[in-house]
Amino acid sequence: MKIAPSLVAALCLAGAPPLAARSGTVALTASTFHYDGILGTSADFTFVSASARAVDRAEHVALAEIERLRRVLSSWDDHSELASLFTRGALEHPSAELLDVLNQYSSWHARTDHAYSARVGELVALWRSAAANGAEPSAEETARVVREITEPAWRVEGTRVVALTTHRVDLNSLGKGFIIDRALQAVRDSVPELRGALINIGGDIHVWGTPPAGSAWNIAVANPRSHADNAPPLARLTLHGGAVSSSGDYERGFAIGARHYSHIFDPRTGRPVNHITGVTVIAPENATANALATTLSVLSPERGLAWVQSMPGVEAMLVTADGAVLRSPGFARFEVAPVPNTTAREAPAITAKLDIDVTPTVHNRHQPFVAVWITDTTGKQHVRTLAFWGDKPKYLHEMSKWWGLNRDDRALIDAVTRATRPVGKYSLEWDGLDQKGIAMPAGAYTFWLEVGFEDGAHSAKSVTLTCGHAAASGSIPTAAAFTGADVSCDAAKR
Repeated sequence: MKIAPSLVAALCLAGAPPLAARSGTVALTASTFHYDGILGTSADFTFVSASARAVDRAEHVALAEIERLRRVLSSWDDHSELASLFTRGALEHPSAELLDVLNQYSSWHARTDHAYSARVGELVALWRSAAANGAEPSAEETARVVREITEPAWRVEGTRVVALTTHRVDLNSLGKGFIIDRALQAVRDSVPELRGALINIGGDIHVWGTPPAGSAWNIAVANPRSHADNAPPLARLTLHGGAVSSSGDYERGFAIGARHYSHIFDPRTGRPVNHITGVTVIAPENATANALATTLSVLSPERGLAWVQSMPGVEAMLVTADGAVLRSPGFARFEVAPVPNTTAREAPAITAKLDIDVTPTVHNRHQPFVAVWITDTTGKQHVRTLAFWGDKPKYLHEMSKWWGLNRDDRALIDAVTRATRPVGKYSLEWDGLDQKGIAMPAGAYTFWLEVGFEDGAHSAKSVTLTCGHAAASGSIPTAAAFTGADVSCDAAKR
């Protein structure tokens, strides 16, 4: 099943590196695993147990269950059970899992007055084809597809299911949530020694039991209006169990001319939605949270929140196109109050953005250690570290450029060090403040990118920009350990 990251991809486990916790007299250890290419996106598992063997078994059980269900529900695998349904025209004895998901889709489709549909792939194809020609599809073409997708795509006849269209359907949202729920249940059933677990696939999350530290799992929700990888989250949530999913229009979509269009479509009108930029849903299970996150992106905010209030155990937060943040009445119960920022003494005069690509030009099987920081033009005066991804202390000194500048600042190292990230593209922002929260003046600054791999390539390069009264841009060139970076400064505000 190929599901690209959406707003939920920026949902992350906050404050949960492997830590020791206590439960009675038994020492519990949390182990975290990261994978790429799981259901077409990335995945993170955290398992809590006193037994290393139990954690290893949980990892294998979760991966096996995800793969088993991918072979059932994938819209992209020609050999999946779902694909076979629309290739053959019918299945006489479909699996219980396929029937379950098909029936859930039919139920959501009816309950939402067709606002939730498994047939939006036909609209996506129509609009992408039109976009390739530089124009929206005609009203006639759109109306034709809307009429077609209003009709059901399948019919369940007892233990038999019949395809009613030759077009493949897209079970990605609810289907992925269903797989997450089943994988977590399989782990709980198969590994009784576990005391807690988190399964996060593409930012869709289900948690259970004891977290690595504290009494609740901490989840950070990305701000759809400020979604750089180092940007402050819109909200921080604490969950003792249950699921979180989000949907939004900023990570994915397409452009026609200078206009950006969301990848989320209203199947009733045939057009991309434009009134909601982000939705986060808390629910007892991820299949519900996932289906609702998509549905609430389509419905009006008033109707969507009214519907949420009628569903036990469900809460939601919506961000509208004009920036308003709307919450269902019980959502605040899960939020952690933000810590006020009292360090900034004055508003910054300058800001900058960095789009980095830490894909190595020389293959390496490990995840990279990444440092992104700003200095004066001599490279000797540290201004701000925007990111440091790499939490194995024994390797920190191998990031020689950044380490040589900051190795004596233990507080800085503890404050900025985070878990490693997979290779790929990331976006970072500089708010114009130094490491102490003091606004920096307009002037010349050097932006550094350093990447290192265990037993592999290591590179550090930089670009100097004058961030002043005019906008400026430049690039950090390709090196063995990374593809490079584009850096831009906005014009000074004063």
